[in-house]
Amino acid sequence: MQTYLDKTYHAAIYLRLSREDGDFTGLGEKKESNSIANQRKLIEDFLKNHPEIISYQEFCDDGYTGTNFDRPDFQRMLDQIKKREINCIVVKDLSRFGRDYIDSGKYIEKIFPALGVRFIAINDNYDSAMTQQAGNEIILPFKNLINDSYSRDISIKVRSNLEIKRRNGEYVGTHVMYGYRRSEENKNQLVIDPDAAPVVQTIFRMKIDGYSPAQIANKLNVDGIPSPAEYKRLCGDKYRSAFQKSVHPLWSAMTIYRILKNEVYTSTLVQGKSSSPNYKVKTRTQKDPSEWVRVEDTHEAIISAANFDLVQRLMLDDTRSPSGKQGVHLFSGKVFCGDCHASMVRKAKKSCGRDYIYLMCSAHQKDSHFCFTHAIREQTVYDAVLAVIQAQVSLALDLEKALKKLDGVSWERRELQQIQRKIVRQEEIIDYNMKMKLNIYEDFKMEVITMEEYKMFKEDCDKKIQEAKNAISRLQGNRNLVKSGLTEQQSWLSQFKEYKNIKTLTRRVIVHFVDRIEISADKEVHVTLNNADQFQAITEFLDIYQKNPAAEKASGKETKEVR
Repeated sequence: MQTYLDKTYHAAIYLRLSREDGDFTGLGEKKESNSIANQRKLIEDFLKNHPEIISYQEFCDDGYTGTNFDRPDFQRMLDQIKKREINCIVVKDLSRFGRDYIDSGKYIEKIFPALGVRFIAINDNYDSAMTQQAGNEIILPFKNLINDSYSRDISIKVRSNLEIKRRNGEYVGTHVMYGYRRSEENKNQLVIDPDAAPVVQTIFRMKIDGYSPAQIANKLNVDGIPSPAEYKRLCGDKYRSAFQKSVHPLWSAMTIYRILKNEVYTSTLVQGKSSSPNYKVKTRTQKDPSEWVRVEDTHEAIISAANFDLVQRLMLDDTRSPSGKQGVHLFSGKVFCGDCHASMVRKAKKSCGRDYIYLMCSAHQKDSHFCFTHAIREQTVYDAVLAVIQAQVSLALDLEKALKKLDGVSWERRELQQIQRKIVRQEEIIDYNMKMKLNIYEDFKMEVITMEEYKMFKEDCDKKIQEAKNAISRLQGNRNLVKSGLTEQQSWLSQFKEYKNIKTLTRRVIVHFVDRIEISADKEVHVTLNNADQFQAITEFLDIYQKNPAAEKASGKETKEVR
């Protein structure tokens, strides 16, 4: 009878270490982790005492998880096993082979025996060729189960730790977005990259000026500005993206689009947008936006919140660049028919050797029976919009002067009182739902409701309590935003000083000031301005204060309690 010692083996020594287990970084001069070298040395010493293993090949997955078998060198080893080039596998221990209880057992107890492959785990004292080893059939599944449980516990701890960091406003992403870099003092803190940040500002500025993402990308490529992926490569980062098509990738419209949509440039971190079901499933699914972790003022902003919001509105507009030209027309995406609300289109006409530009209802152009032409000269719209903007600037500067004359505490007091009223309301919601939980528990004990009903009602109460607590936390944070009194309002109004003597309109002026322009059938121009609500709030405050300033000051006692 032939024993395993009478047979010769062509072995595969398999080495593995996940990033979480070891010190592999994938950067710099370090090609592999120290533990991989230790595994190799242990196995080579073992092979010296086993002359029946006459040759071996090495397969190494450094930086790969053991919770699945989608590893490049493991799959390469499996291919050679199926070709009968390898009939033995040697690993340091079972955890290096894999940490998935079901799949590890399937390979060791079914697939490898069927293929005639001997499996050796040195530190676990397991050798499939040594049938006389008592208890292997029982001990092996338990060891695999322990390795699986270890991975599960590690996964839970890692997920919990990452969630805490996200909620604390710490950046936990693998790669830092273009325009920022990690702080040298704190890897979870973002700081501005002085070389890349100006490019981000240029991208937003060009979008405000009417350029499309494709036009912005083309301009950056022509100017020789390295794309985000190329910039990382030049900085020594081995970053690779699924969107990357070439070794030296160029700017693309999609890259520009993602930058324009990224709220991180306003100093707000938005994380936790996707997740995997558990540690065994690596496919990530997108979460509902309500579940994202959003923390404001975590780092220095590259783009102001006002400009970011402006760009988001512009990206919703239906704008097209004229053929062969950069940017869009002055009123593109802003002018609409006052009756059918369709967009207005530009038409050029010649009269007496001169060119005139008219705006016409696009719906009428498609079907003359659907709506009136609403035809109006573009110059007429230009003059009307300029007059409205000049009046808006004048009003803003007058409001700023009026606010400066007031007691600086008044605005702060009013805002703090409003916040306190909202906090009290949320506390009432918490108190009510806490009492409800007690009542439904008593109903359950008295068998008035079933267990399923109890769980459903309790879950609903818990949800409302948590929502109220989150609201209180946000409101308490908002107190810091008004502690400077009128400063923020005056700062917002002071931006209009830039347009104090405005004489002409540009695309940037239009998008900053104008929300919508409607042309009526009788050719009246109705202009809806941005920030109308904020102007109204300041005007109402000034009106209330000027009518009864004593009432505002009398509330000082309540304000002290709020603080």
